[in-house]
Amino acid sequence: MEERVGLWLHGLLQRIAPDGFDDAAVEFPAQAAPLWFRAFGGDAALAVSAGAARSSMHHRALRQRLAGSGARAAPAWLDAQALRLPARIARFARAELNRDLYVWLCALAAADAATGGGDWIVRSQRATLQVLDTFPALRPRWAQLRDAELALRLPPRELPPAQRAREQAIHDALLRPGSVAALPAAPRPAEPLLLWLHPDAPAPGGAAQTVRDAADAADAAHAAQQADRVRRAAQRVDAPPRGAGLFQPRAEAILSLADYAPLALQPDDGDADGGAADDLDTLALAAGARAAALRMELDVAAGADDDATAVDGIALPEWDHRRRVLVDDRCRVREQPAAALAPLALPPRLDGARRQLRAHFVQLAPPTARRRAQPDGDELDLDRVVQQRAAGGCAQRLYLDRRARRRDLSCLLLADLSLSTDAAADGARRVIDVIRDSLLLFGETLAAGHERFAMYGFSSRGRLDVRWHALKRFEQRYDDAARARVAAIEPGHYTRLGAALRMAARELRGEGSRERLLLLLSDGKPNDRDIYEGRHGIEDTRQAFLEARRAGLRPFCVTVDREAGDYLPYLFGRHHYALVRDAAELPLRLSMLYAQLVRR
Repeated sequence: MEERVGLWLHGLLQRIAPDGFDDAAVEFPAQAAPLWFRAFGGDAALAVSAGAARSSMHHRALRQRLAGSGARAAPAWLDAQALRLPARIARFARAELNRDLYVWLCALAAADAATGGGDWIVRSQRATLQVLDTFPALRPRWAQLRDAELALRLPPRELPPAQRAREQAIHDALLRPGSVAALPAAPRPAEPLLLWLHPDAPAPGGAAQTVRDAADAADAAHAAQQADRVRRAAQRVDAPPRGAGLFQPRAEAILSLADYAPLALQPDDGDADGGAADDLDTLALAAGARAAALRMELDVAAGADDDATAVDGIALPEWDHRRRVLVDDRCRVREQPAAALAPLALPPRLDGARRQLRAHFVQLAPPTARRRAQPDGDELDLDRVVQQRAAGGCAQRLYLDRRARRRDLSCLLLADLSLSTDAAADGARRVIDVIRDSLLLFGETLAAGHERFAMYGFSSRGRLDVRWHALKRFEQRYDDAARARVAAIEPGHYTRLGAALRMAARELRGEGSRERLLLLLSDGKPNDRDIYEGRHGIEDTRQAFLEARRAGLRPFCVTVDREAGDYLPYLFGRHHYALVRDAAELPLRLSMLYAQLVRR
């Protein structure tokens, strides 16, 4: 009976003070939001993703405190890596207003990044005015959003005296942007304002940067990414002492037991990884004996040993977008030794696709060259024979030699072998299985056409450990040994695209062909275990791509990442990439794309 009464009372309070309007909720528009942000002039190198909700200590009405509502909000914020938007907006009673809020936040973030600087309330007013001046069509939407927001906020007169001046300043700034020069001080923060960007972006960091070796656990997390793409703030901290029980000499013992828990979640644990994390503002990561396999994206700062140096491997530079300089000897590429593998023929399941591709490439083969009056050849040169007989001369050079002309082209295919390729592609197959089939068919097709090509794979574990797999070099034949090396590839680690592109360009520059094509096959954006995640990786990859073009190469990217439309135009330009939305089509599409590129 007590439980039933408690549930009834809780439901009543929730109806009196609801935590948003669930019936009008709008989910984060993952496809549209990046387009809106860039259309309003936002930085093309910034990602646009969903951010997690955060708790707030602002003053709440009595009904809210009783119902437990209004304690958390999902604000938008802008940092050096991305624009983070709420994963779900249910602030207003009308769904169109909640959707308009996404549009408004994209426009405001673009203006805020351009204006920048100043106190939060001054900066927000300045960005608001700039949006309204630049895009007058947004004025009606802004007016509706502003009026709806003011109707939901507590009036200043209902707040404690210490809070009234601050809330009144926010009201005035919303009604008359530019009229408030400073935000009055108050002992408690103001109620979150979703119409403006949050004043403080979560700052990654921690007391100790000693968990670099925990990156092996992060590999598992990267492979297990799923539909929950909410970005959560994280920090590195010292793990609590082992063996410390409840009765510790310090009063914070109980809090430490609640704050630290070793996690070992598996991919089949359902929603177990998201439920608890959704109630946390920051996830603290500490080195320990048990690895944590979290299916979440974390904002973690680079480790303290980022300035370490290596003595082996091939030294390559990396682009520092903040200083706009190319830092020499920043990365090290290590070629992985080839294992002793038994020769392998093409799997029978690919025979049909091989015949289809070969029939297509026969029509695209360069015309044959016919050389007359040769000392030997495929057939007699009848005209030459008649001339010799009529002149009574001796029989010499009476043959025709027909040889296929070779294209003056060298192609290097670079395959992403990072752990993200371990994700499912279709049915029982993984992305790495599709990539493996694509490489096998690509090799079969080009070898049959006597094309000059090479195939390499790569992955990375930080800037000093970029792993380079030689599947087929230019001077090697594509035979059963090469097929065995392709069939043996497995996913692992991260995607330091800039270093891989520079290494591929280094190999390709040694070719004497008139045309040199660099084909990149990847399933996602650049990332690594350090600061390469986000803006740094995108800018370095873009710079490496431009370097390849300036060197006279033709780089081209083929990807199966469904979110690639967000960043590929900035990385490679509008005409230098192809998006294959169905991964199962990649084996055929890759060779067809090569045929289209060599015909240009």
